[in-house]
Amino acid sequence: MATNSEWRSRNVWLLTGHKAGDNSQMRALAEALGNASCTTREIPMRYAATELLVTLSGRASLAALARDARRHFRPPWPEVVLTAGRRNEASALHIGKASGGKTKIVHLGRPWHHPDRFDLVLFSTQYALEPGKKRVQLHMPLKPTLPRLVANDRFNHLPRPYLALLIGGNSGALTLDDRYATRLVGRASQLAGALSGSLLVSTSARTPTSVDRHLRTIPVAHHLWRWGESDNPYADYLASADAVIVTCDSASMLSDALGTQKPVLIFDFNDARWWRHPSNYRGNALAHRLAMRLAPKRMRRDLAGVMKRIVEARHAAWLVEGMSELPQCLPYASRDIDRATEAVKKLMAAR
Repeated sequence: MATNSEWRSRNVWLLTGHKAGDNSQMRALAEALGNASCTTREIPMRYAATELLVTLSGRASLAALARDARRHFRPPWPEVVLTAGRRNEASALHIGKASGGKTKIVHLGRPWHHPDRFDLVLFSTQYALEPGKKRVQLHMPLKPTLPRLVANDRFNHLPRPYLALLIGGNSGALTLDDRYATRLVGRASQLAGALSGSLLVSTSARTPTSVDRHLRTIPVAHHLWRWGESDNPYADYLASADAVIVTCDSASMLSDALGTQKPVLIFDFNDARWWRHPSNYRGNALAHRLAMRLAPKRMRRDLAGVMKRIVEARHAAWLVEGMSELPQCLPYASRDIDRATEAVKKLMAAR
């Protein structure tokens, strides 16, 4: 049980892990809470090899963390913990238990543990959770405020318009193999060429290494940043782009693109006849397909449905063969960050 001397009011911890999309959501909410006079602190997470077993056990424990990462978990405990992703759940629940229930645990996205074990779950429409007293449904993942572009000479020598090309990769049942990499680079290059413009290309942690050889053959003016290189220009790409192309595997990237209020194109590599192609028989893809059929409804995800609804509402368009002009997209306006912030402030007020 936490004592009064261990308690510091209006202090928020972010459990930041290895997934950029999860971290981005937490930082967006922390930014909004910071405007509400909360003090925020990022806690870097490093995981033990036994993390999955600890998570599946359902325990509230630090055993999912590498030993050197556990040193951050000591009083004074925060008023609120923001967490996202499976790997952080056991550690977040440990804080709630160690604080005697005073620390409120806010999970962003779909948790693996039962949602009712958290004080608040903020989830987007891609997940099959039901809204409720402790669950708030958002339309899209949260995104930080887009920073103003600082003048630089990274790519201002390239001809406009700029088309930011944000490439994800293998995720769940989706496999970005050579077939789709060829189509993606070909269609994006064709559009940039028709507009006499340039591509600003960013890969991600999930982008297969095989995609790199396709990127080396881009036939139009471009700036290329590969995941792992220093001086990440992602925010500059979004701020400078005249249009944004995203792959269909990431709701976070789509949310970032929509937030620019610029034309958005989605490259779809959902494989309707997946069984015909050996690349789709990788272990993670097969496990995901099986889980979507057998897992409890609350664990299921329909990202394709989210993309389809966004296109049907004309907030984005599909990147198809032969495009020669940018689509007319309707601006995407969202109150998700306001709703999320209000839910957390209400949780604080009820403590």
